[in-house]
Amino acid sequence: MTTTLIIEPRWIWDAAGGLRGDHYVVVQGNRIADVTRDRPTMEAERITLPDGLLIPGFVNLHNHAFSAPLFRGLADDIGDGDLPGDIVYSLLMPMGDIAAETLSPEEIGDVAEMALLETLKGGSTTIMDVWRLQQAPFIERGRRLGLRTYSCPYLFSTPKMDMTPDGKPITAPPAADTGFDTVLSLFHRYDEGPMGRTRVGYGPHGLDTCTPELLQQIGRTAEEIGCPLTIHAAQSQVELDIVRERYGKSPIEHLRDLRLLRPGTVLAHCVMATDDELAIIREYGAAVASCPYAFARSGFGVPFARFLDSGIRLGVGTDGVGLDMVAELRAAQMLAKVQAGRAGIASAERMLRAATADGAAAIGRHDLGTLAPGATADLLLFDLAGARYQPVWNPLQALLTNGVAADLHSLLVDGVALLRDHRVVVADEAAVVKRGAAAIRRVWDTARSMGRIPKGVAERGAI
Repeated sequence: MTTTLIIEPRWIWDAAGGLRGDHYVVVQGNRIADVTRDRPTMEAERITLPDGLLIPGFVNLHNHAFSAPLFRGLADDIGDGDLPGDIVYSLLMPMGDIAAETLSPEEIGDVAEMALLETLKGGSTTIMDVWRLQQAPFIERGRRLGLRTYSCPYLFSTPKMDMTPDGKPITAPPAADTGFDTVLSLFHRYDEGPMGRTRVGYGPHGLDTCTPELLQQIGRTAEEIGCPLTIHAAQSQVELDIVRERYGKSPIEHLRDLRLLRPGTVLAHCVMATDDELAIIREYGAAVASCPYAFARSGFGVPFARFLDSGIRLGVGTDGVGLDMVAELRAAQMLAKVQAGRAGIASAERMLRAATADGAAAIGRHDLGTLAPGATADLLLFDLAGARYQPVWNPLQALLTNGVAADLHSLLVDGVALLRDHRVVVADEAAVVKRGAAAIRRVWDTARSMGRIPKGVAERGAI
């Protein structure tokens, strides 16, 4: 029997219809059945919120959920001399290796579930997440919580990444098994098809860690089976130097020549891309997932204003740092205004569009990111009754300027409430956090005993 839910907020917004007051949204099953100015009289469950703002669910276009708790405090306030060079090579990837070697599948699942709860509470209803093959329990934990997940496991041609003491990147010999077949097996086991809630695809790490042959194999297969595809691109000077030395071109040019620039491909970061390269991305129809908060932590300003002005298809992700999409959108918005010197750039409407309709279009899901009748009912209801919002002149500006994800009243995926009345209803949050935190502390203890936590970082750690 199809259930009916009527949502009665003060305002509704989506990119197509704009901001509207005093509308009602009727959800039947997993779909939006109606959006109307007339209050429905049918017998149905109702969520009534006099100061509520209802918007489509956020599409978190690039995330590493497992990384958020793993690097919490370890990757912050990095000082001169703390790391021998690029943070990806010298800290993030080696620590990921230690976690993979230390934790059992059950513990990995506990960490993933804890991080996914945080992501859910941050407003993400759809998450494109990139994780190591050992972290495959992510899929089951995401399904258990009811989230919409696009799992794109890392693939490497040279899996071990590190830095020499003088800051030069090193990699292990080429891998006999890149993980290609494992991902294909996960796809056949879990993927629910283009309109499904659980998707599985390919997430080759980058152009500096994957051979052209592996990338072309992935590209052909992704087209054949219709799976998601995402890759880090132009994310660091180290990557640019390696790609240019090996192939005599930039990462974006390399992607184009490998025929991986196309609609449906999500490029993570692109912070080093030139204006001409952004034009290439726009021409070929790929999307860029930008994560300003993560880069700001390392002292780098993502060129978000240039992204907006370039006309590329632009989405936003949390990249495994805060996992809070409201905070991520605010960081991106303020960064763009400062970069451009224009207060009018990166309006609340433009930022919310990037996190809803544009993110949904990037993964080919035009049924998401909208409040139109017939759309999938992935929804967020924010409570703007608190002092930080009142009085409300414009609810969208109020949310992005003053809001916090903790004011999320309800979150629905496929018409099912995963969060209701500010409370997660699909898991015992305290128990999940207890298990996940214990697993991460075990990784930290192992890394400390191996001397893999840099001295300056270790000295600032809790006793």
